[in-house]
Amino acid sequence: MAAAPQPSFQQILKEVRAGDFKPVYLLGGEEPFHLDQLEKAIREHAVAEQERDFNEEVLYGRDANLQQIIGAAKQFPMMAPRRLVLVKEAQELREWRSKEKLEVLAKYAENPVPSTVLVLVHRNKMPDKRLSVVKKLASVGVVFHAQRIKEYKLPEWIEQFVSARNRRISPRIARLLAEYLGNDLKKVAGELEKLFISLPEGGEVDDVMVERHIGISKDFNVFELTNALASKDIGRVTKIVTYMRANAKAHPVPMVLPILTNYFSRLLVFHNLPDQSQQAAARALKVHPYAVKEYTLAARNYSPAKLERIFGYLRTCDKKSKGIDNVATDAYDLLQETLFKTLH
Repeated sequence: MAAAPQPSFQQILKEVRAGDFKPVYLLGGEEPFHLDQLEKAIREHAVAEQERDFNEEVLYGRDANLQQIIGAAKQFPMMAPRRLVLVKEAQELREWRSKEKLEVLAKYAENPVPSTVLVLVHRNKMPDKRLSVVKKLASVGVVFHAQRIKEYKLPEWIEQFVSARNRRISPRIARLLAEYLGNDLKKVAGELEKLFISLPEGGEVDDVMVERHIGISKDFNVFELTNALASKDIGRVTKIVTYMRANAKAHPVPMVLPILTNYFSRLLVFHNLPDQSQQAAARALKVHPYAVKEYTLAARNYSPAKLERIFGYLRTCDKKSKGIDNVATDAYDLLQETLFKTLH
């Protein structure tokens, strides 16, 4: 029988905030934002602040062992409905090196104390899910792998994050934020929180808010630049690049070039797709379906042969903008030259 799928980050967060706790949590992986958020939520909701002195115990993997941890987990709460035992840096536990020593934890998982919430935060990596102890923890509690969000999935993550806070955001603006902020989730969440301060529940994140609070212009950004390139709108490309040059600190050329390279790389993939329908192309390109219309238009304007030349222009621009074979030419002069060649 296949193992039941483990809940998502948002599902776990929702349950914890509602006071619905499992007896054991193994939270591991490479994405620190998700681990931080889950640890924070569990601490805030498992034990009331006035009850923590006697009912919250925080241990560290490098200083503790499983015997101590299980001993703490078997204690009963004092004048409170539950007790929290939180193990930080659980990856430092020496017992992970020995399947036999891990049996202490596996045995506890067979009959956990229902009034205890035992949380192990295993940072930077995930324990081997094939270990019997991990399987037993999953059967009685939650095993969550906090994986780094792939860049192409970041717009979707932004939409889910905004939705979980009872606000709305369009796929276009989610993509714009993803392009500019990158996949540092702590940074992305921090910028979104700025918007939520002035956006009541039920409200929608719009271009004006993004420009005012995050500094991304709705008309002059890399997302609009690729759109203008797709339609070969020379006048609009010129206006956007002129604006970006005047605001070069917010639009450095080393940030713009990888986005352009990724864009034209996807366009080359699009040319070779056997099925260029909206849904099929969106899956293949790993973009939102609404973006496929732009790639369809761009494919009419840029042949595969032209795209190969464009990649050469971009490589040369990247090299020269870093000072290789270039003494004094400004990075934006190089970019403008590259875009001129791209458009003609």
